[in-house]
Amino acid sequence: MSKALKAFIIAIAAMGVLRFILTVSGLPNNVVKYFSMTAIMTIAQVYFAAVTSSHKERLKVSFFLVMPYMIVEVLALGYTWASGRQTIFHASEYTMGTSIRVHTIGHLVGGLTWEPLLVFAVMEVFWLIFTAARSVFKVKAPAS
Repeated sequence: MSKALKAFIIAIAAMGVLRFILTVSGLPNNVVKYFSMTAIMTIAQVYFAAVTSSHKERLKVSFFLVMPYMIVEVLALGYTWASGRQTIFHASEYTMGTSIRVHTIGHLVGGLTWEPLLVFAVMEVFWLIFTAARSVFKVKAPAS
């Protein structure tokens, strides 16, 4: 595992923990929403689309990027479920009308199945864009 991947994993997890701390401390959701694990994951997707050398490597990276996100989400939803205390992790704009139980199980199952595949698909799109741009501008790919 590269140092960059480790750094992104730590950054995603740290942002999730910070988001949890802010929401249980009582900050309103319209403030907490700007502390985004998804933003860090998006930056990571662009970065790894540019620096990885194979589809298999990008697929592996996609699972590693989703794991800290999924773990924080499931733990935070578990807290909400167990305590009954509302957090941003189960705010109405993120639940699609589901119960806390369905939302938690959905993140657990999604984090192990379709979510990493979606991250991979996005990385593949960025990779295609970078590959096309490199060929047009005759730029070598960075070493991974």
